[in-house]
Amino acid sequence: MRTLMPALAMMALIGFCSQANAQAQCPELTRLRSEAAEASKQTRGGQISDRCDAYIRSSMAWGVMVQYANDHRELCEISIRSLSEFEKYHREAVRARDNVCAGRPVRPFPPEIIRR
Repeated sequence: MRTLMPALAMMALIGFCSQANAQAQCPELTRLRSEAAEASKQTRGGQISDRCDAYIRSSMAWGVMVQYANDHRELCEISIRSLSEFEKYHREAVRARDNVCAGRPVRPFPPEIIRR
């Protein structure tokens, strides 16, 4: 469960590597992506009281990045596919934030694990 957010950050970084031109034209997007990846790293471990704050920062960083990517999609030559992936990372970060801050696991257990 703790490896979910770093994996998301790595997927975002890999997806972005294919857009070298966008990085040259949009250093702000590169900076925001780095901040989102770093915020995602901070969700690993830590004390329970600090975990919610870390997930809040991560979801906010992904949100800012998605907004910037939406606003500058053409200028930065961001594909619809990449934008969709960023939005997915943001949704997953929000879902993880909501779960952690409510005292639930990052990811809900699959039905076959939950015993009634």
